Amino acid sequence: MASAFAGLPVEQQHTLRAQFAALDALERHGWLLGPELGSEYWALQPLFGYVPDAQRAALLGLLRTLPAEQREHLALLAQRTPPQERATLRRELLAQGADTRAAWLRQRAAR
Repeated sequence: MASAFAGLPVEQQHTLRAQFAALDALERHGWLLGPELGSEYWALQPLFGYVPDAQRAALLGLLRTLPAEQREHLALLAQRTPPQERATLRRELLAQGADTRAAWLRQRAAR
C-alpha cells in the first residue's frame, strides 16, 4: 500500500493527504488500520473503538483474519450491543475457536 502511494504523482499524493486530513479524527483512526478494516471501521467502532490495552492486539489480530461475512455479522452486533454489554461480547468473541466462530457470530447476529 505504501509503495503504491509512493508511486503516485506528487500532486495526487498531496490531494490524498489533504482528503485524509479533512476526515473526522475517528474516521482517520479507522483508516490507519488499512483499506479493508478502514472501510468497515464506522460499523465496528462501537465494539472496538475503546478496548483495554490487554485485549487490543488480540482483537486486532482477530479482525484481520475474519472473512467479510463474519465482519458483517460482527458489525451488526457492534451496532446492536448496548455499551454495558460490549466488554462481555468481546471476551466471548475472543474465546471462540476458529472452528466455531462463524456459527457463533451467525447465531448471535440472528437474535
